[in-house]
Amino acid sequence: MSKLIALFKTLHGKMCFLRSRITPSIAVIILLGIATIWTNFNNHLWKEKHGVVIHDVVGYYSYLPAAVIHQDMKFDFVITQPEHYYGHVMRLRTPDGGIYQKMTMGLAMLYLPFFLIGHVQALLTGALATGVSEPYLFWLVFSSMTYAFIGLLLLRKIMLRFFSEKLIAFILMIIVAGTNLFYYITLEAAMSHAYNFFLFILFIWLTMRWHEKPSLSTSIYVGLTYGLIGLIRPTNGLIAVFFLLYNITAFRQLTTRLHLFIREWKMILVIVISAFIVVLPQLIFWKANTGSWFFYTYGEEGFFFNNPQIWRGLFSYRKGWLLYTPVMIFALAGIFTLRKRVPSFFVPILVFVILNIYIVFSWWDWSYGGSFGSRPMIDSYGMMAIALASFTQTVLNRKRFAGIMLQLVMVLMMAFSIFQILQYKYATLHYAFMTKEAYWHGFGKLKADAELYDLFESMDYPMLKKGIYKTRPTLRHTIGPDVINDFESLSPDSNHFMSPDQHYKFVSFGNQSNREARSGTHSALLTGEKAFSSGINFPVKPGQKYFISAWKKPAESDGSLVFSSADAKVIYLPKSEIDSTDNRGWGRITMEVTIPDDFNNWCKVYVWNKSQDSLYFDDLQVIKLH
Repeated sequence: MSKLIALFKTLHGKMCFLRSRITPSIAVIILLGIATIWTNFNNHLWKEKHGVVIHDVVGYYSYLPAAVIHQDMKFDFVITQPEHYYGHVMRLRTPDGGIYQKMTMGLAMLYLPFFLIGHVQALLTGALATGVSEPYLFWLVFSSMTYAFIGLLLLRKIMLRFFSEKLIAFILMIIVAGTNLFYYITLEAAMSHAYNFFLFILFIWLTMRWHEKPSLSTSIYVGLTYGLIGLIRPTNGLIAVFFLLYNITAFRQLTTRLHLFIREWKMILVIVISAFIVVLPQLIFWKANTGSWFFYTYGEEGFFFNNPQIWRGLFSYRKGWLLYTPVMIFALAGIFTLRKRVPSFFVPILVFVILNIYIVFSWWDWSYGGSFGSRPMIDSYGMMAIALASFTQTVLNRKRFAGIMLQLVMVLMMAFSIFQILQYKYATLHYAFMTKEAYWHGFGKLKADAELYDLFESMDYPMLKKGIYKTRPTLRHTIGPDVINDFESLSPDSNHFMSPDQHYKFVSFGNQSNREARSGTHSALLTGEKAFSSGINFPVKPGQKYFISAWKKPAESDGSLVFSSADAKVIYLPKSEIDSTDNRGWGRITMEVTIPDDFNNWCKVYVWNKSQDSLYFDDLQVIKLH
């Protein structure tokens, strides 16, 4: 009995020890880690040939196989071994034959430890030691998670200075699972954003330590971290604002801060030299391969600071940051609560966020290509988490019930964010072509339908590169809610009429005419030799109803409006009779069609001249009633 009591006391002591170590915030980090691991293994992207090293990652990653495996920074191995490296390693050429990568090598430096683990595993297991086989890709996926969770541990350490354990646990859960950060540590893990998330938090932590005591070691770490941040994404060098303005609460303190930097000029010099050491390999690479110490790798792509797309960047259905990550609305509001709750962070975060939003959305492609939400904003989520915690604590302190309701809303936003990640995975949210119509058509749905794809709309990228925002209408196949052919616009090859919104095309058979027009300046002239026009095909579903109308002249002519299935033996509904006329001799044909319950196929609408006389058609319209 005494032995059982002793064992119980031992186990109880160990449980108490664990409870003291596994605090609520640590427990949340562990749970998020489990969720990340489960998601990664459930998707096992490393087993897919183009599942990990894709998009921007190709440019970041290309340095590692070149440097570690082939010792060939000219990337000639891409040409000699295309079976391994096609689509995985980039090899761009300057006009005079120089070789370069679009992306800088900062992220490759963070990939490197995991690349080496994968390389050793490949050598030990007999896998292809190419740098792009499964062992390398596996560890590349989990490198993102590793850095992100080190960042969370550091963020927790920072926040413990200002907030309670329970609040920190809640905010950490929201900042990962309630934003697009979770997507970028799982389904597109090797993109730069989780790594930058870590580096930003590390830089904030080191800044705090440096301002408490400007030591040599801390100065070196600040410089190395800043160098990496700038080398991965040069615009993120703006984070220097945090170092410069940390703990500034009044304008008069700027003079004191300047005196500090002058007094600590040796430490500032160490920071600059340390940052330069990180950047130096990139400069050497450019010099050796292009002949220039500094080489702009983005070609025609650049910033338009005189025409920033801030409103679209924040709110658009295409990629609006606050639409796809709505919890950040509270984080932005929380910046202003920092002034009283965490005053040392108020000025640097406020200045950084304003400048960062301006710079991010001044880029020529403000939506940043294929992405879930606004991905460049993820990098700053560490400091946004502090603002979010401050806002939550402020509301809780004023009215506890309001604070609880706020947290409930955040949890709902988190669930919404997770659902949107699933929508993005299953293509209900398009990676680049979302519109207001597409967003609401797919709202609450996991699976896309034909109507959804018709509502997507591409941007005009050549015009974007000139600083002009313009879209390219998507050619649609489904009717919704209506389609109009006013016979005014032709396709570039003149084979089709185009609807006024350019979303639909109709067969023309070369019969556009400017002799008569009910509206505009053109109509379709139908003769005995060219008897058909304005044909449009579209899919229908059982039970759908359509209203179709067209105007013809002369009103009494033998011209018909036809609704037909692809096989006219199933559905064939011609109509010549008019139901109204106007004062210029035009008559309107209308019909209402209900699709049979057993029919799920394609139908078409067109106009037809059944006589040998000439007649005109104009303003054809197809409306889907339901």
